[in-house]
Amino acid sequence: MKKILVQSSTNVKKNPVYLEGIQNHAKKVLSPNFTTEIDGVETPYSSEVHFMSYEFLNNRDILKNIVEAEKSGYDAVAFHCFLDPILDEARELVDIPVIGMGETSMLTSLMYGKKFAIVTYTPQLAKKSYGNLIQKYGLSDQAVETQFFEVSIEDLGNAFHDPKPILDKFISACEKAIAQGAEVILPGCGLLNILCLQNNITQETLGATVMDVTGMTLKMAETQVILKEVSGTSLSRAGYYESPKNLPEF
Repeated sequence: MKKILVQSSTNVKKNPVYLEGIQNHAKKVLSPNFTTEIDGVETPYSSEVHFMSYEFLNNRDILKNIVEAEKSGYDAVAFHCFLDPILDEARELVDIPVIGMGETSMLTSLMYGKKFAIVTYTPQLAKKSYGNLIQKYGLSDQAVETQFFEVSIEDLGNAFHDPKPILDKFISACEKAIAQGAEVILPGCGLLNILCLQNNITQETLGATVMDVTGMTLKMAETQVILKEVSGTSLSRAGYYESPKNLPEF
């Protein structure tokens, strides 16, 4: 069996319904010889985590988890966070594939339409994070302005029990993005994506493609594991992802 670590940037183990949602979807999209384990961080659910200073404090724990995953025999890491936290640093340190949800979703969205929009649930992500991420991946010309609807992460985490109020706001934000030219909608949060999947928010709902960012990220992890094994295709160590001679201590 091949093992993928699904790494959240929230305290996912404190939300068993969300955890189960990821597990069930992974079983649907991954090949039978792939299995997953899901990990997160110890930081409690709080809207403060969307400020850059709080993200910075989380990132050390995430990086440590990834380094330990490789040592423990995992074949890949897939982020279940659209922010791609500590993605470049992780790729410097480990040789197993590390797959970013934001990077994977944005790049593959261009196979489904020429313009994408991220739709998220908080202004901090829209203002502070996703614009920089789009620019980092060189996709500013393909991106429509990020849309958001304002709810707390606590309310989002509880939405599995009453999803309609959250999803109504999400759909309204998507409609604004589509009116501005978005052909592909990217739910800008792993938890939000699971809610969309469980409530059948699809192209039939909106008229534009709604990408399954969880599924796409997991399948990319699976693909990179297979290509590495079959044809030796792996991360380049020439240039940007050159690895240090000695791993840092955690």
